[in-house]
Amino acid sequence: MARKTKTTNLEITEAAALLAKKNRKKLFLILLIIGLLILISYKKGLLFAATVNNEPITTFELIQKLYVQGKERTINQMVNEKLLEQEAKKAGVKISAQEVEQKVADLEKQYGGKEGFEALLSQQGLNRDAVYKDTKFQLIVERLYEKEASPSSEDIQKFMEANKDNPEATDEAKFKQFATEQIKQQNLTKVFQEKFQELRSKAKITIF
Repeated sequence: MARKTKTTNLEITEAAALLAKKNRKKLFLILLIIGLLILISYKKGLLFAATVNNEPITTFELIQKLYVQGKERTINQMVNEKLLEQEAKKAGVKISAQEVEQKVADLEKQYGGKEGFEALLSQQGLNRDAVYKDTKFQLIVERLYEKEASPSSEDIQKFMEANKDNPEATDEAKFKQFATEQIKQQNLTKVFQEKFQELRSKAKITIF
């Protein structure tokens, strides 16, 4: 009879241990769920971009939309940059970091120094890395097509006569330099558009 009692006590002990184990699992799951809910609540900005009448717009949906809208423009820009790099390499054109820095420094002077330049970049949503990159490609274009863009003496003279009321006209040497640079930039834009359109039409481009 004592043996039967001993077995019963053992069974009770095992049942209690099993119940305690199950309770610990339930408690762990509850704590885990609470933790996840807190994390989701804290990080909801990462999961949801907005809600409209309590219906969510997920961050994933936003990313998909931005990807579709921005893909074509971004890829075209990257393709253009790659074509320019390839053309520069074929022509033996190399732009040093010092040249880029000097050009950016000249831009800073035009906008009243570093602070004024930084303010302009901030207004346009740009940073210095983007400016350095754009400046490098601008220098590549200038180097590639500078001969075709070089203004003639006749064009310079016509420009000076048409703009004789310009404040720069008081100093003939400076005014001539100003006229030369203005015409050069106009010619460069035109030549680049023509040459680059031809370059892109001949290139083998595959966009996935």
